[in-house]
Amino acid sequence: MEKIAFLLRDFNEIGSFQNCKELIVYGKERHWGVFKSIPINISATSRVDTIREYYRAVVEELDDCKVIVVEKAQGIPYGVFYEADFSIWELSGNPEDYLDTILEKEEEHVRKVKELEKQFVAKKIKDGYYLIDLNELQFTRPELSSKKAIMPFLEHEKFDILEVRCCHIPPWLEKKEYNKEISISASKIKRNEYKVLIKKLI
Repeated sequence: MEKIAFLLRDFNEIGSFQNCKELIVYGKERHWGVFKSIPINISATSRVDTIREYYRAVVEELDDCKVIVVEKAQGIPYGVFYEADFSIWELSGNPEDYLDTILEKEEEHVRKVKELEKQFVAKKIKDGYYLIDLNELQFTRPELSSKKAIMPFLEHEKFDILEVRCCHIPPWLEKKEYNKEISISASKIKRNEYKVLIKKLI
């Protein structure tokens, strides 16, 4: 089932993270319908860590839905959805006016990304040592998320060390380390820039 989540404010119109009252997930098998409704009950003036944990819990409730639509994407909640590898759209008005358009654009995007994934973005530094600079890719290949940039290389290439430059350590990488699929050694180079050294364990 295809799924798209919308943050809604008053009158069931698309809202922002600051004024939303509900998150609605639309699903499509043959026709679009409301798949899930999640009330949003948190103040924009809450503590930063409270807001972050609240929206992380919302992300967990969305299961396999990876597209979210808001009126304006900014602040801590935006960061949470970005880290969780969501496709984030900025639109206003009635959600049902956009369902087919979003689905069509997302499917087109997936096709393009699959083609790009065949072109590894890692740079060979020396034998067995490769580099992927996510900070650079944000500008040169903005269509690639951290997972789409790194995973094809992890899965298909032999290497001793993969160095990743990033502004934060992607949560999905930490999960792979927890599952003992990889080992990670991270160091802070400067503000908002980390060097992450990855080795495969399996």
